[in-house]
Parts: sequence; structure tokens; C-alpha cells
Amino acid sequence: MTPLLAAAFFSISPAVLTPLIDRAAPDAEYLVIDIRTREVVASHWTDAQLPMPLGSLVKPFTALAYHGDFPEYECQGGDRCWLKRGHGKLNFTRALAESCNSYFLQLAQHIDPAEVRRIAAKYQLPAPSSDSPETYIGLGTDWQISPLALTRAYAELSLRSGEPVVNKILRGLAESARTGTSAAIRPGALAKTGTARCLSNLHHTTDGYTLVLEPADSPRIALLVRVHNVPGAEAAKTAARILSIIRIGK
Repeated sequence: MTPLLAAAFFSISPAVLTPLIDRAAPDAEYLVIDIRTREVVASHWTDAQLPMPLGSLVKPFTALAYHGDFPEYECQGGDRCWLKRGHGKLNFTRALAESCNSYFLQLAQHIDPAEVRRIAAKYQLPAPSSDSPETYIGLGTDWQISPLALTRAYAELSLRSGEPVVNKILRGLAESARTGTSAAIRPGALAKTGTARCLSNLHHTTDGYTLVLEPADSPRIALLVRVHNVPGAEAAKTAARILSIIRIGK
């Protein structure tokens, strides 16, 4: 990001931004990327180019591989979804906002593996190492992507809002920030949460992730946050603190 562009969007310079974020979120790892240039503006993530499981953050790209109108599905919970009581009947927008595993497992059963690989290549992501509905929605460890590559993929996604399927995905991300698993972010941004197995530290079982595109109407930055030993919805609270710093500089 050039100094002029930084001044146009941020209330403070990138040089000052990083230490402010570090003090506000000392337990978080994060990347802030300029969507227009794909350059890293601020970061605290030592292994950002190392592929790792990123959980439900892959769901939008799985959705892109689905052909036809998105159906409604019933989520009955149990062992098919993170919400044990179930989400009930969901359309696509709400399923993405709630990151409903049951909905996306049913959707993924109707997806051609070749389409998943094509979408992955289009967004410069590695393809999954196995073809199963569980893998396609981010369960397990068979679809590993570097945090930097995924953040740039979301940046690309935000620039394709004119494509009908992408537009539906972005509406789901807006709903997530308003009332879904990313609700800690609040309206005004697009967001997606994910929870994945931690491979970097044996003392951590899972990692929580939140990816934010800000502002919602014409995103200029992509923010990815990881917090150890919490679910994605909890990581969204940390992402909200970081966004506050980016927005107002304190």
C-alpha cells in the first residue's frame, strides 16, 4: 500500500497501526491486506505462508463450485452440525451466516470435485487433498491453505460482486456480520468465521478464525484473525477490536 493510499483509508499510518493492534490484541495473529494491491498493510503472523486447516473459511469457495440455484435444507443438528439443537430449515444466505455444517454437507454432496479444483485454481488456492463433503466444508485437515493465500482469495471475491453467485455469497457474509457467527463485528462489514484443528501447537486443540472485508459496500481491506483455543465466533470479538483500531486509530 502506498503512503497516499494508506492516508486515504486509514486514520493512522501503517507504521503506527501494527503496534497499536499488537497492544489491543496481544494473543491474536492477524493480517491486514489492501484489497486493491493485495499488499500486506499490517501483520503479526509468523507462519502466514504455511498451509494449514482454516475450517469453515473455505465454505464460500465450495459454494462457488455448486451449479444451479442454492436449495433450502433442514439442519437437525446432532453430530451433523456444530449447533447440536440444529438450525432448522435454512436458505443459502442464512446457512452461510450461521456457518451451518449440516447445510453445507448436504450441498457438498452435489458438487463435482473437478469444479472444486477449478474454483481453487481461479482463486489461486491449493486444491483439497481428498474429495469428500467433510473436506469441502473445512472439517478435518485435508484442505490446507496458507492464511495469506486465503485472505487474498477473499479480497478477489470482494471484487467480483457483479457475478451472481459471488453476490449471494457476499450477502451471506454481510448477514454473518449482522446476526450470524460473526455478529461481534456488527453491520458495516462482510465477515466469515471458521474453527479448525491447530497444527502449530500441541497445547491447543482448535483455533478460531475470522475473515473480515471492510467496508461492506466497497471493501478496501481484508483482515484475517486467528486466536488459539477458541471457536471462530470468539475470534470475531478480537477481530472487532482490531477493526475499531483500523477505523478510528485508537
